[in-house]
Amino acid sequence: MPICAESNANRARVGAMPAPSPGSDSTLAPRQETCTSTPSPSGENALLKRRVILECTSTYESRYNTGIQRAVRNLVNASLASTACPGCIAVVYDGRHFVPLDSLPAHGTSHQRRQPSPSPVDFLRNAFHRVRARIVRHAPGTAVRDALHSERLEYSLRRLVYAARNGRRWLRSFSRGSTARVEFRRGDVLVLLDSTWSVDLRRELRRAKAAGAHIWVVVNDLIPINHPDLAPEGTPILIAKWLRRTLPYASGLLGISRTVAEEARIYLRQSGLVGNAPKIDHFYLGAGLDGIAADSAEGGALAAALGHFTGSVYLVVGTIEPRKNHGLILDVFDRLWAEGTDTNLVIFGRLGWRSHELEARIRGHSRFGRRLLWLDAGSDSELDYAYRHSSALIFASRCEGFGLPLVEAMQYGLPVLASDIPVFREIGGDYPIYIDTRDHRPLYDAIRGFDAKNAEVPRAQRNPRAWLSWSDSARMLLEKVGVLPAARS
Repeated sequence: MPICAESNANRARVGAMPAPSPGSDSTLAPRQETCTSTPSPSGENALLKRRVILECTSTYESRYNTGIQRAVRNLVNASLASTACPGCIAVVYDGRHFVPLDSLPAHGTSHQRRQPSPSPVDFLRNAFHRVRARIVRHAPGTAVRDALHSERLEYSLRRLVYAARNGRRWLRSFSRGSTARVEFRRGDVLVLLDSTWSVDLRRELRRAKAAGAHIWVVVNDLIPINHPDLAPEGTPILIAKWLRRTLPYASGLLGISRTVAEEARIYLRQSGLVGNAPKIDHFYLGAGLDGIAADSAEGGALAAALGHFTGSVYLVVGTIEPRKNHGLILDVFDRLWAEGTDTNLVIFGRLGWRSHELEARIRGHSRFGRRLLWLDAGSDSELDYAYRHSSALIFASRCEGFGLPLVEAMQYGLPVLASDIPVFREIGGDYPIYIDTRDHRPLYDAIRGFDAKNAEVPRAQRNPRAWLSWSDSARMLLEKVGVLPAARS
């Protein structure tokens, strides 16, 4: 049986990728591998004997299931379950060594109805931000404000936070008893799949390199470097230092889109790191909500709320933070509601950084709970329900590394109003309605036009667009790092 049969079978279940419409860039869609020949048994067996070691420390410790955490969890579990690669091992850094995991537990199910309580370290950091905000409000000049919001101060604060977390991790490694560390061997492939910029892994990377292992680093985005005004303060320095200390050990970098891979090439060239530049490639994330089976009630509280809505329902999915453009979206809906438009807005995502004013605006809105809903700790079951019962998804981000809500909406056949940015063109092709989000007017016009055109279109007539499953995505990752033979077309 051809090696790529599992991947092709997954695609067969969701249907073939529709042919691109005239004028669309078909070269930007994820490839549809068709296996016509099988590698020689000796070469195939040699590849299958190689171990792939997937690092997932941050996600294992995280209390959330959004963005990077959702992607890492699904990729790890799909890789561990794959019969095509029996040598997959998931590992976490315990403060001293990489130690193995059996699986990554699923999060985001209906029993987690509240945002998790912050850790002591997070509590102290949040307290600092609150005190700083008070000082800034009463500061007489800009010098104090600039100093308190400087990149260096924020970077130093993050260093302290991460040092405290790493110290706690190190202490816990002794209290848990002896867990055998992963012993690297020649031919192993170590994939830094998670957000490792908060952990100094150089000692383990040196150990892996000395044993003859190959090291691949997954890059989710370079937003803090390319758009520092849209990233938390301190992260541009953090990401730059992470790349500088990791690149000397890396055999390759993998972007989660072609756009990210190209941005990585440009950054390495402009930053003078070309001498350390490894191979750069990309793969695509999958789609599919992993927590639905664990939820007991379909739709939960969201189903009851949507039952009282009349008119169209627009869905926004993602953490509330400046680059996601929630403020612009709310401005547009304020105008629509002022004009008497029969429309509703559902925001699905937790509160992120520098968004407390927007939080107050949402919770204090005159239409909050009536035409404006916010699920800040929604379950996968509720997200599934939202995708199936909304009129359209609004994805107005100013920049992204991939865009999971876009491909999730495509799988449901949910129409999408998306920012006209390169990565959405790459991932979405001709599926979304693209809008310029630098101003309110294009989104306002798009919603008006969409309502007029689609008000009477039944949801049953939607046309889902096939995308990679998480098993397909995991296989593509394993092919790119050389653990599985590449499928041949």
